[in-house]
Amino acid sequence: MLHLPTKTMLRIFINESEENVVTLRLEGQIVGAWISELDEVCERRLAAGRKLILDLGDVSLIDRRGLSLLASLSHQAVAFVRCSPFQEEQLRLALLSQSDKTL
Repeated sequence: MLHLPTKTMLRIFINESEENVVTLRLEGQIVGAWISELDEVCERRLAAGRKLILDLGDVSLIDRRGLSLLASLSHQAVAFVRCSPFQEEQLRLALLSQSDKTL
């Protein structure tokens, strides 16, 4: 049996513009403890009244809890850029799942 390293990482690069817009370029995996870290970073920016954009172009994996966070952020007018077609579909399904729970 082949064992691959389980070391996961999420790097968050923050680009704050003068127009009150913050772009977070994410690199790695939105899994495990990194979900809480991402949530914290996003909530701080949103609480400060900033418009938030998440660049998912360099994200290799998003687990179920990560998708739930992204769906929740979507409801707070967070925009997503550079999503793969697979990420877009997974996010669409997560949004549908959340809307089903509120019915």
